Amino acid sequence: MNKHYARPTLLVQGKLEAMTQGAKSGNALDATYQQGTPTSELTFS
Repeated sequence: MNKHYARPTLLVQGKLEAMTQGAKSGNALDATYQQGTPTSELTFS
């Protein structure tokens, strides 16, 4: 029984810069928030 190898392909979704525009620098670190903090109270900076 021969199994054929299917070579992986790269699917281009766009420019990395455009896909990561939501990220920006901030002063809050992960350690600022206690474990179990609800997602609605987190800030993404």
